[in-house]
Amino acid sequence: MDVTTDAPRLGPLPAGSSVPPRVAERWRAAGLWRAEGFVHDVLRTAAAHPDRPAFVGHRANRPEGRRTVIVSYAQLAVYVDRFAAALRSLGVTEGDPVALHLPNWWEAAALTLACWRIGAVVVPVLPGVRAPDLERILAATQARVCVVPDRWEEYGNAEVLAELAHRLPWLRRRVVVGDAGATGAVDFDAYFLRTAHERGPHARDLPLSLASPDRPALLLTVMGMGEDHGALLHTGNTLYAGLAAQGGTKATAAPEPGRPDGTAAAPEASTAPAASTPAGVFASPLPLASLAALLYAVCWPIAAGGTGVFLDVWDPRVFLGLMESARVDRVYATPAHWAELLAAQRQEPRDLSGLRTALTGGRVGTPEPLLDALREELGVPVHSAWGAPEAGLGALSQGSGEQPLPGLEVALAEGRLRVRGPSVALASWRHGGAVEGTWERWEGWLDTGDAATSPRPGEVTVVRRADDRTGGLFVVPVDELEEGLRAHPRVREAAVVEYTDATYGEMPCAVVVPALQEEPPGLVELRDHLARRGLTEAFLPTRLELVGSLPRDPNGELRKEALRTWLTRLRPGTPRPRPETPA
Repeated sequence: MDVTTDAPRLGPLPAGSSVPPRVAERWRAAGLWRAEGFVHDVLRTAAAHPDRPAFVGHRANRPEGRRTVIVSYAQLAVYVDRFAAALRSLGVTEGDPVALHLPNWWEAAALTLACWRIGAVVVPVLPGVRAPDLERILAATQARVCVVPDRWEEYGNAEVLAELAHRLPWLRRRVVVGDAGATGAVDFDAYFLRTAHERGPHARDLPLSLASPDRPALLLTVMGMGEDHGALLHTGNTLYAGLAAQGGTKATAAPEPGRPDGTAAAPEASTAPAASTPAGVFASPLPLASLAALLYAVCWPIAAGGTGVFLDVWDPRVFLGLMESARVDRVYATPAHWAELLAAQRQEPRDLSGLRTALTGGRVGTPEPLLDALREELGVPVHSAWGAPEAGLGALSQGSGEQPLPGLEVALAEGRLRVRGPSVALASWRHGGAVEGTWERWEGWLDTGDAATSPRPGEVTVVRRADDRTGGLFVVPVDELEEGLRAHPRVREAAVVEYTDATYGEMPCAVVVPALQEEPPGLVELRDHLARRGLTEAFLPTRLELVGSLPRDPNGELRKEALRTWLTRLRPGTPRPRPETPA
């Protein structure tokens, strides 16, 4: 596709909340929405507790002894204004999308808040996304600025962005963290970090009204359905609502918002533990480009005046060390992360006595054996959570199902889960269509695309993805995976369906009909093949099943439900007869 001529036009974003005033007022009265946003929280805590850690991060590529970086609230407040003014100097105005294609670095969190400071819309991009998906996201959202590292995990992000730029005429500036000169991009360290834009002309008219929580704040791209991808639009209040519903967002009393005096020195690497705060220390190993981590490691700690903890390269031992040194009391992770953390803690126990609550889950639930093992090992409440880009963290375990958080309504329509409430995205967009307000089009209801049941009144249990979607934390691009698998010379037919791993939860499985039964392809071979085609590693299948043929109905349509049923009867890795038609 020539994105220059055929790119979908996102069009003007809604200027504010499209929720009926009476509904919005009800949510405000319940404390689920508010009048001030996350930028106000930063300034408030910086004025009252300037030395309190806002973020604690781990940089794996730095020398030992300089890998833990602590950013205080005083530093964060200055950098939010500095980065905001820098973005304005590059032509970013209210409502403009800004893409952040960065690892879990404090700069990504600060840039997110800086965008909200000037009313810009953040477009988070997973750090592992490769050229094809990056181009789709930038084309679909029409981001005016894109910030990338020079290289990340042996991938030339800056070079790739430079190669894509000529096909993205709306992309005004490329910003690179690291070596920017090689691709002619704006040098983040020189232009953002070390230039005091907060004292310059672009900072003189930065009213806090631009940081209103009713303004568009986050544009989440939903990949995974071939050309049928799209986006969801959140405001500061829809992000805040799920946090407020869980409690713990009340910030420490402080003076009215104001900028701290003086300038902040650059965040220093430190081997000292971050001081725990009464407001809470929150941690998540998930990418900050995911809604779950953005909420749990950035928004929630900022709203509570606490500390967010994250690391850029996943290592369960390092994460446990951060939990110990920072005295983390709340953690959110996927079942896959928790399984590795559990094994690492048993092998080398760390002092996790500061921990009070653990959350696990995502689009599907957590296997009961893992929940039981975590409760026994951690000695704290462990809750299974359901969350989705449409609604944030929407439900927590209660009995045999998940109970929706206060304010969130759920409904089942032909087995599909629909949601409505203060945390639900206020607009959505599909490829080739216009931005559609949730309340204008569907009276506030959004279809999550998840299949669910209701074990008892007031509870829901998400069973799996509905239709042809799969994936635990992220929607897997099923169409692209199947197309890539069929392009392999030793594959005649292929289908991708979800399966539930006893430890890791929902994962993608490739069901393949080999071109030659005597020379079937292997899983590693197929994953390497898909990676060479530009598929992001997080989307690749984790299980392979070889069959003689795929089940089809009388009209020749693939019967994926038959494949799902067949997979539930198999134990991965054990010998089995190869059926001609799984049923």
